[in-house]
Amino acid sequence: MKGSEHFQAMVVSIDADGRPVRTVTNKRIDELPEGDVLIRVRYSSLNYKDALSASGNRGVTRTYPHTPGIDAAGEVVESRDPSFVEGQPVLVTGYDLGMNTSGGFGQYIRVPSDWVVPLPNGLTQKEAMMFGTAGFTAALSVNKIVKHGLLPEEGEVLVTGATGGVGTLAVAILSRLGYSVAAASGKPDAAERLQSFGVRRIVDRSALRDNPQKALLPAVWHGVVDTVGGELLVSA
Repeated sequence: MKGSEHFQAMVVSIDADGRPVRTVTNKRIDELPEGDVLIRVRYSSLNYKDALSASGNRGVTRTYPHTPGIDAAGEVVESRDPSFVEGQPVLVTGYDLGMNTSGGFGQYIRVPSDWVVPLPNGLTQKEAMMFGTAGFTAALSVNKIVKHGLLPEEGEVLVTGATGGVGTLAVAILSRLGYSVAAASGKPDAAERLQSFGVRRIVDRSALRDNPQKALLPAVWHGVVDTVGGELLVSA
């Protein structure tokens, strides 16, 4: 593919007053960073890091102009690595994609081959990005619970930050596996949505924080998927 060819991408730049400016504009293939695999992006997803990058947060993205998007799914266009062939469906999540490497909010990305994963059988590119990094993180958390031998009939599993991306998907996966899920949330208006994902009980997060911190208190939860940390995790 010629380096002079253009594609569309969301580009975030910083104006003279230090404010982020977001536009959809044309970029050239040869503007992409060096890498082993050129991918035509079909789907991406929206993550918290993307919002930070798009807001000019230099803790996430050091140099602007920049194209965010920490997730991407699409097909291989060119590859220097024989492990990947033209037309092969693949996905990229994590590493530096969308942070300091031009990301999935553009129609093309070019990345090192060890960032690239063949699309799993039975999963479409769209479905992969519906899960995205949040779903991958939630699945890893639930897998730890399962591998630890915690059985659904043995007690409740608490999910903190249950209305967020990781929390919501953790709730859905746990419920599908038969676990009784309690959700910690500070959003009363989200109760119906959480219940639709399989939550059995909703716990106000302020009630968790108010728990007395005493030694040898009886266990309340069979397991916890924590997405918040801090005092909420200590209280849980």
